[in-house]
Amino acid sequence: MDRPAEKKAALITGGAKRIGASLALRLAAEGYDIALHYNSSEAEAIDTGGKIRSLGRECAMFKGDLKDVNFIQEMIKAAFDSFPHLSVLINSASLFRRAPIKDTDPGMFDELISVNYRAPFFLTKEFARFCTGGNIINILDTKVSAYQNVYAAYIISRSALKDLTAMAAVEFAPRIRVNGICPGIVLPAENESSGYVERLEGRNLLKRSGSPEDIVSAAVFLLENTFITGQTIFIDGGENIKQSGGS
Repeated sequence: MDRPAEKKAALITGGAKRIGASLALRLAAEGYDIALHYNSSEAEAIDTGGKIRSLGRECAMFKGDLKDVNFIQEMIKAAFDSFPHLSVLINSASLFRRAPIKDTDPGMFDELISVNYRAPFFLTKEFARFCTGGNIINILDTKVSAYQNVYAAYIISRSALKDLTAMAAVEFAPRIRVNGICPGIVLPAENESSGYVERLEGRNLLKRSGSPEDIVSAAVFLLENTFITGQTIFIDGGENIKQSGGS
């Protein structure tokens, strides 16, 4: 007689669209119930939630601003109330702004740090309070490998999250594994031109874009390989490798 499948659930921030939605749908197909966070993308969240349910999984949706730590605390508790078997947190939500240091005002700086670093910090803290054993995956950016000053505060926020990935892996081991994924050119920032994409493709060794599925398959790998923690994987076509000219 076959044993019933173990129940699994994942909380995905920014799960309504783009890479977050791709992660949610793939994990649902892998048998996970999904706690889906979104902020302003309500129509996309409803659509993604419907697709998750069509795969035979449960989906609980949580609308709120990750700059609000009180909301983070309430969401984590509510997510565990909905899915006591919740064992995966994927910090996928992000905010992107282009500005060098000289053009970065306090409001922009605070917003980027709040969404891209402070929110995952407190999501990690609260998740670890309730989770008896599981995984955290932080979605980062290959830009953490270079000092591109035109993205000053954005890169600072992502680099801090990369450091948090290793720090949390140390603190919460062996109970919770914590890893990161650094995408390269997969989905360009909204409202960017085709020329922008072509320039980014030219920076990596493979001279092409990746796809959301490349990021999703890396996340599944990290969840399935139980002997990896504290690591950051670059899924960027080799963009993070510093290249030098030949002789």
